[in-house]
Amino acid sequence: MNNHCKLLLISTILGITCLGCAPEAEPKVDYEQLTIQMMRDLTPYLIGTWNLREVHVKLRGPGYKNPLNLTKDSTFRNLATMSIVPATKPRLLPVEGRYKEFEGTIRYGNKTYPIHFSMWPGYWVYDRKSPQAFLLFSYQFPEGPHITEPEEQFLDDLGLIYENFSLETTIGQPGMKWVGVNRGIDRIDFVKQQ
Repeated sequence: MNNHCKLLLISTILGITCLGCAPEAEPKVDYEQLTIQMMRDLTPYLIGTWNLREVHVKLRGPGYKNPLNLTKDSTFRNLATMSIVPATKPRLLPVEGRYKEFEGTIRYGNKTYPIHFSMWPGYWVYDRKSPQAFLLFSYQFPEGPHITEPEEQFLDDLGLIYENFSLETTIGQPGMKWVGVNRGIDRIDFVKQQ
């Protein structure tokens, strides 16, 4: 047997041997189902009454609109309470498990206003570090004319209303955190009322 044939025979044997040694493929993860399950888990956790224990406002620099004329970063303690329930009439159709909608009320001072937020998944299902979800928080007044009250305007000027937030929480714990994305609110620390 010449060297060329020996080399071919050895290569063939090694090739067949390596086929048996190929690493096992990791089981395929169904991220869609993980996302749906995470949203199912979050829904009962969010339902209830929450105290906005600390609302941290950060002055964001030269282009930042500051209708309250704050002169420094500020923290508002026990600013309001918010009651949350699943939305009775979803705005997003068709309804699907990866997105959830909630409604309820926010009570500030002696005034109560209807609220709504749509929630969609974050990247948490992929890395367990990112926010679990994002949401768009807004008032939900009935259709028709509406006169804006000073308390209602204050919550808007603060940056709480019509803002996107990321949601971070540990299910089973009495608190959650919303981190503001676009406006003046840096973060809101919530505590669930019993």
